[in-house]
Amino acid sequence: MTRSTDRIPVLIVAGFLGAGKTTFIRDLLPRLAGGPRAPYVILNDFLNAAVDAFTLKGLGAEIQGLPAGCVCCEDPGSLVDAILRVAVSTRPLIIIEANGTTDPYRLIETLTLTAAVREVVGSILQLTVVNESRWGKREHAADQHTERAQVRTASAILTNRGEFASDPQKQRLRDDLFELNPRAPRLDAEAFVDLLLREAAADTLPAPDTSDPIPHGHHHVAVHLEPPVMGEDRLRRWLLGLPRDILRVKGLARLSDTEMAYFSRTDDPFEEPRIIKTRAGAGMRPAAVFIGPGLRAEFLRASFHETPVPRPFKLTR
Repeated sequence: MTRSTDRIPVLIVAGFLGAGKTTFIRDLLPRLAGGPRAPYVILNDFLNAAVDAFTLKGLGAEIQGLPAGCVCCEDPGSLVDAILRVAVSTRPLIIIEANGTTDPYRLIETLTLTAAVREVVGSILQLTVVNESRWGKREHAADQHTERAQVRTASAILTNRGEFASDPQKQRLRDDLFELNPRAPRLDAEAFVDLLLREAAADTLPAPDTSDPIPHGHHHVAVHLEPPVMGEDRLRRWLLGLPRDILRVKGLARLSDTEMAYFSRTDDPFEEPRIIKTRAGAGMRPAAVFIGPGLRAEFLRASFHETPVPRPFKLTR
């Protein structure tokens, strides 16, 4: 049995598709370098965990991508296996990036009710990342329920992209956050990092509240395709031309024989596509993952070659 002083703290980073979870983790990892615990990141983001793992390489953490669509209900066993592979002797901090449609109640239950995990895991905290400009604007009621559930269970809340939110939108967010979860403070990234470095987060922040679970189901699909060679300008135009029915697209594109680029785009109309260029290396294969309701592969594939992007993309609303 693992001694309580040796148990591994777990940080769940939650938030709806495109909220900025991976960006937050990318900024967080260098700040934890040289701290009291070594970060170990477990990624679960539909088919694109490997793509996100690529963008986090070299930031001072061990990265494990999970191929499951959603660890909360489709393959919780892969998460359990990943946790049990972490060596307690390294004094790790496990950071779990859940995909944007994860039910936080089921995810936390996997950590707390699985006997083998209880033997090695200590404190569990959940940081929920919220896009201020998109709060309450999800098209599907199920997405709104999931986004609110991710706030309801949070130990702390980090909001971003407030520059794109109107004053009434910001007030609505403040009111909703207080109504849904008055226990969880809104923290900026610096304050949260300070708690982690001082190992004071578990003593300062409340544990996730799982007392009011909601029904959960997935209505999104993920489509995985290989994009053709595209220069940076064409890649950007393609991303900007995709319809907002696609909630998230990300991947790796080949720009030339020697250069590739990590790219991503959300359904947020205020957000520019993200393109990070890198030198092409062995084993790097182009890949694009699309997430949304009722996406059809044939139209997505045609979008690589046609301008404007072909419609319709969805079978149904």
